[in-house]
Amino acid sequence: MPKQKTQRCFAILLVVLVSSRGLSAGIATSPIDQTQIIDFLNETINWYQQIAVGQPESPSPNDILFAASNAPLADQVVKLSFDFGHAGAALLGQTTAGGISSAFVDSRYQSLAASASKLDGQLNQTQSELDSLKQKLKTTPLRKQKDMLSAIAETESKLALLRARRDALSSVSQFMESASQPSGLLSHIEDLEHSVSIGGSTSATRSVANMRQQATTRPAELFGIWSKLGAVYSLSRKIETIDDAIGTTRALDQSARRLQIPLHERIKALSLRGDAIANRTDSSDPAVLLQQRTALDSLTAEFNLVAAPLIPLSKQTILLQTYQRNLEDWRAATKREYLDARKSLLIRLILLAAIIAIVFLLFRLWRRAIFRYVPDSHRRYPYLLLRQIVLWFVVAMVVTFGLVSRLGSVATFAGLLTAGVALALQNVIIAIVGYFLLIGKFGIRTSDRVQVAGVNGEVIEIGLIRFHVMELIGVESDVQPSGRVVAFSNAIVFQPTAALFRQIPGTDFLWHETTVTLAPDSDYLEVERRMLAALSAAFSDYRQDFEDLRRKMETNLLLVSVGPLEPKVRLVLTSVALQVFIRYPVNAKNAIAIDDLVNSELLRAVELEPRLKVVGVEVPIVRRQPHDPSAGDLGA
Repeated sequence: MPKQKTQRCFAILLVVLVSSRGLSAGIATSPIDQTQIIDFLNETINWYQQIAVGQPESPSPNDILFAASNAPLADQVVKLSFDFGHAGAALLGQTTAGGISSAFVDSRYQSLAASASKLDGQLNQTQSELDSLKQKLKTTPLRKQKDMLSAIAETESKLALLRARRDALSSVSQFMESASQPSGLLSHIEDLEHSVSIGGSTSATRSVANMRQQATTRPAELFGIWSKLGAVYSLSRKIETIDDAIGTTRALDQSARRLQIPLHERIKALSLRGDAIANRTDSSDPAVLLQQRTALDSLTAEFNLVAAPLIPLSKQTILLQTYQRNLEDWRAATKREYLDARKSLLIRLILLAAIIAIVFLLFRLWRRAIFRYVPDSHRRYPYLLLRQIVLWFVVAMVVTFGLVSRLGSVATFAGLLTAGVALALQNVIIAIVGYFLLIGKFGIRTSDRVQVAGVNGEVIEIGLIRFHVMELIGVESDVQPSGRVVAFSNAIVFQPTAALFRQIPGTDFLWHETTVTLAPDSDYLEVERRMLAALSAAFSDYRQDFEDLRRKMETNLLLVSVGPLEPKVRLVLTSVALQVFIRYPVNAKNAIAIDDLVNSELLRAVELEPRLKVVGVEVPIVRRQPHDPSAGDLGA
């Protein structure tokens, strides 16, 4: 019987030792530590702030839909993270900072306070002794003052030492008081929790509200190439952002799973230990049953401590997987939208290229028409220049309309810019317009002789803004360069006081006039017959040339009728003389030869029998037609 009791006591002691060792081991060696908890909470907060609460620019309905689906999931993930933090802190059993227990701090603080109080009493007593010695020094005879001063000095040294000890104790006491303030893991977790606003009208929920507000004010879809290009770039950036969110969510999920591994192992170990205790041989001894129940209760308490942080982590992984699937669906929808936008951009670029190609084709046909219907190279040049200007203007307009969608601001800016340019360059614009008038059908060209503002010369260059004339001096065909070049603005064609004269296109004839004065009794009909015969003989070699020139003039002038370029004779009878006025055309290149020939024939006609009586000079004087410039008398 005593032997059986001894065995029972040994069994009970063994169960108690096993259970107490398991409980103490569970508490002493936690599967997670403080650093892991803080790092995981920081990672969760960063994920929440950078990914879950972030919102894209110009959100689409898909963005709002997926953001609204993910917002409550993000809030729950953060809540579960802090639930894990609180449960982990409870598992670690830390409630104060720095590892200093509150009992240890309180005992040390009380002993320091007692020592400080004792030193304060000694300081007061020593100070009283010093004051008493100083009072006695006043009534002490001179022969005993030396001993009194020594006592005073010793007392002051003792007082100084006590004060130094009191300051040291005060410093240590202040440090212990600051160390006793709670700043441990729980305090750190609470600070992190207060830094994040979760749920309600804040955080992700507020982000979704902002996205909905932006969607209501989102502008209508733009159809310009520039806007499509911006949409493609924005969608590509959005895809990159979603990819980053997926990567960050996957990293957070992996961190949560890594934290679950040691907790699962501890739960498994506790379950095995519980099964081992429960599967032991049943005993009818109440003491053994009590110890088994105590051991199971201890395992249950430890199981609850370990399972408390494991449960929110398990829920969090499920939510993170759901969140990640939503992000992947969001990415797929955004990818489709990106492909559609890129396809639309490509179509618009092809359409713009096709329109530009059609424009170039039409202007190519215009160029062929110019070469076909305008054979004159001089007349063809202004049409080609006009075609070139219109071509690039149309191309610029097509590109502008293709790139932008809303032309209201563009038109306003272009109008103001055009008005400013027109005001600043009005003289230049007038000169450019004058250039097209100068090179027209009845304009000027190089090598033409002209008279501009009293300057006679030959055109050597025609520019878009001005033309240059080489000045000529001399008379008729005997002209020479003066050595000067005169520049005139093309705007001269719009100045009423600055006349511009040039020869009719394709001609170089001039009109000369000579006068023969005869006696008043000369035979009128005979004089007329002789003069016409003389002019006919003088122009026998040139008549066909002037006829061809007349036909050419009619061709160039179209509907204008040009009279014959033949010599004219007019007789005027006065009381003192019979004046014969002879007017005839000459070629500018051989004007002198024609004048000599006409004078010779006229003299021969006068010398015929019966000889005509000439009054005044006997040789006719040849002169140009009045107001006829050396280069012609047609105003350009």
